[in-house]
Amino acid sequence: MKRFLIITLASAAFGAAAMPVYADDAHHTKAEAQQRYGTKGVVVSIDRSGAKLKLKHEAVSELKWPGMTMDFAVADKAMLNGLQAGERVEFQFEMAAGAPRITGITPVK
Repeated sequence: MKRFLIITLASAAFGAAAMPVYADDAHHTKAEAQQRYGTKGVVVSIDRSGAKLKLKHEAVSELKWPGMTMDFAVADKAMLNGLQAGERVEFQFEMAAGAPRITGITPVK
């Protein structure tokens, strides 16, 4: 009986000690979730071989970016099909390795 009690108490203590690890893992997952941003802009140029777009875009308030002209990588080269310089677009992007990467883009009529 004494052995059973020791094993039960040890298991309870071990389980309680592991609780913060599980809570930390749940928090860790949320912190690493990539956030997406969206705005509108105009295509300045297209680098099809390099899978990049230069866009003159409106402000992105969540990142405290003013409107500016900058290069964006695209997640899939197929997104560039049908786009042309001077075209107005709406696009979504995420930050990947510290650089913006377009995950969706559609022409605005």
